[in-house]
Amino acid sequence: MTYAMHPFTLHHPRSVEEALSMAADHPGALYLAGGTDLMVNLRKRLHEPHHVVSLAGIDELRGVALEGGQLTIGALTTIGELANHPLVLEHLPVLAGAAALVAGPTLRGMGTLGGNLCLDTRCRYYNQSHFWRQANDFCLKKDGDVCHVAPGGSFCWATYSGDTAPALLAYDAELDLAGPEGENSGERTVALNDFYGPDGRWSIGEEPGGRRPGELLLRVRMPLPESDPESGWEGCYEKLRVRDSIDFPQLGLATRLLRRDGKLEAIRMALTAVNPRPMVVAGLEEFSGRVLDLALVDDLKRKANKTGKPMRTAVADTAYRRTMIGALVEKAIERLVPELAEPLAERRRLD
Repeated sequence: MTYAMHPFTLHHPRSVEEALSMAADHPGALYLAGGTDLMVNLRKRLHEPHHVVSLAGIDELRGVALEGGQLTIGALTTIGELANHPLVLEHLPVLAGAAALVAGPTLRGMGTLGGNLCLDTRCRYYNQSHFWRQANDFCLKKDGDVCHVAPGGSFCWATYSGDTAPALLAYDAELDLAGPEGENSGERTVALNDFYGPDGRWSIGEEPGGRRPGELLLRVRMPLPESDPESGWEGCYEKLRVRDSIDFPQLGLATRLLRRDGKLEAIRMALTAVNPRPMVVAGLEEFSGRVLDLALVDDLKRKANKTGKPMRTAVADTAYRRTMIGALVEKAIERLVPELAEPLAERRRLD
């Protein structure tokens, strides 16, 4: 069930400076990029702004480019463009793979990288109509004081469910943001891993993390990775969802690894949809120099399982999602280390 949206004034700036000025003039205004998530939330009255600033007319926020040894991606670059752009396919194949698995073609053509990175955290008790939430006495994230996922605490477990963030975490991405006049004015650069807050309310500004009031995400940038075939780095993105054609992830895993002579030199993994923020799997440095065998795969699974904390925020069973963390680790290793595919399959047959 949806309701008429809260009435708002829609603004159409033509530059970043004009957008920031509008945000400064109208505290609490929301930025509208592709609208694939925001418009749904407005109809459910999860947000009730008096002013919305459309970014559609700001061309400087679009595009992928090589600049000074860095790859930069404008915040308004669509997910569909990321999935097919030659520079992304060459230098950031994990990101291209993740982008290709976002929703369906229509939504990829509308949704933007900036919107996906700033995606509002999701929960089965939050992403409902106003009528449904009111009948349930609302929740800690919006209008209530109890987290229905974990009623005994004061922590919001609403889950970040974007696909592009874990892929970009594997590449040490940074964000350029600009704030309006006042306390948050000027530009700042923040590592993507430091952008998100630990509590699910970060995405609506109730907890530290994410964009500051009125702040606008301009671009994503990272040191230019060496092309994977030349450097030996390989990577992939694995995704679990209820319907493969359109759904948000129930779990996502980005993996990059470097191997030589049957040994692991380096590996990076990041998870999405099982925590209030996308999470880098920590402590993988200790596996450098290890032989690529089934024992190593089991150790990687244990590390990933320790990082992911699926709760009752999604439609899939919590225990199933936790089990699938290890399953996606196996699936990623099978893709990236083909010689382990047969031993893994044989072990599954015996189990």
